[in-house]
Amino acid sequence: MNKSLSFLICLVFLGPVLFTLSACIPVSPPVAYHSLVDLDPADHNAGSKSPIAILIGPVSTPDILKQSQISTGDTDGRYQLSEQHRWAGDVDREFSRAIGELLATRLGTEQIALFPMGQNLEPTHQIILDILAMDGALGEEAKLMVRWSLVDPKSKAVQLMRRSSFSERPADSSYDAWVSAQRRNVKRFSEEIAAAINATH
Repeated sequence: MNKSLSFLICLVFLGPVLFTLSACIPVSPPVAYHSLVDLDPADHNAGSKSPIAILIGPVSTPDILKQSQISTGDTDGRYQLSEQHRWAGDVDREFSRAIGELLATRLGTEQIALFPMGQNLEPTHQIILDILAMDGALGEEAKLMVRWSLVDPKSKAVQLMRRSSFSERPADSSYDAWVSAQRRNVKRFSEEIAAAINATH
């Protein structure tokens, strides 16, 4: 019996066994990446020429939010990190970009820069942010707590210092719903910042 025939016979007998074994190997679910930035063209106020120019940052975050995995938690101080649901980028940058896009629409300006500023922009306002918490249990609550300051970029004088808290109930127990609820929190927060900036004029 030649080698080719022997190989074919082994393949016939071992094929079903190998197939069964491969079917038993667990397959990891795909990783889903989520963003706090909600780019809705319908909300974009193109053509606006407001003199307002905003520098957003620096942004401080708790260590738990420096993980790529999305962390959710209850009020007892325990967190759960998801391996299958992660942030699309660093939370501090995601948060800055989300606030920037929302302020651009609400204040009618395209002059938005993120700290550290790379582009040629002379900001009229600077927002310094310290995210104290961004948590809550899936299906129950999405919480956001931020201490923030409105600063004059030239004099470095603090015009306003405030601690803001927001809470939204997710539509269901999925991570998609929880992230959507956090986006609503960020939107409400941007409205508060916009009102403070308007009050300075």
